[in-house]
Amino acid sequence: MLLVNHKTYKASSGGEAVKLAGYLLEAGGKYNIRTVACPQFADLKEVAKILPEGAWAQHVDFVERGRATGWTPPEIVKDAGAVGVILNHSEHKLSYEDLGKTVEKVRNLGLEVLIFADSLEESIEVAKFKPNWIGYEPPELVASKDTSVAKAKPEIIEKVVNAIPNTPILVGAGIKDVEDVRVSLKLGAKGIGVASAVVLALDPNEVIENLASGFRL
Repeated sequence: MLLVNHKTYKASSGGEAVKLAGYLLEAGGKYNIRTVACPQFADLKEVAKILPEGAWAQHVDFVERGRATGWTPPEIVKDAGAVGVILNHSEHKLSYEDLGKTVEKVRNLGLEVLIFADSLEESIEVAKFKPNWIGYEPPELVASKDTSVAKAKPEIIEKVVNAIPNTPILVGAGIKDVEDVRVSLKLGAKGIGVASAVVLALDPNEVIENLASGFRL
């Protein structure tokens, strides 16, 4: 699985979000891989029209619909077309108590859930909530322009994969080229997560194409 997190960059909002979804759709078909976009909330509905099986929300809250100003109940993103949710990103951490309740609610709505973890220990801990995916991202390498988890900490990828054999692992943090993808997959990862490497690229489509080609081991 190739997941692109749009974060809140201007370069990935509005019409650019729709373009990114189109690039992912094309790459998914060409390389026979699953592609996922995590757009900004304002773009979720439009992205879901382009990528109906791969539109995920960047976050949801454990709240009921109604009197919850400023919060995002999971039902709202599902109604907008989301089929999955990411939680506990290093830029939006949750307590384990809130994480457990939110995962249960999201799963009960039929949405997939990926929980991010920033260490081997946290990966093992969040696996107890039985997510569909665990995303391993060392926070010091998130958005790194110099290196990636695949280059700087390849051994930890294998340790996370071996420690949690029943949950597919997505690897992120500094991933930026085809070699990062190939190394991660050879070490047992089943997915790759990227953000700025695609979103801020001069040619996002070219980067997506390059990353997707790495799934052909």
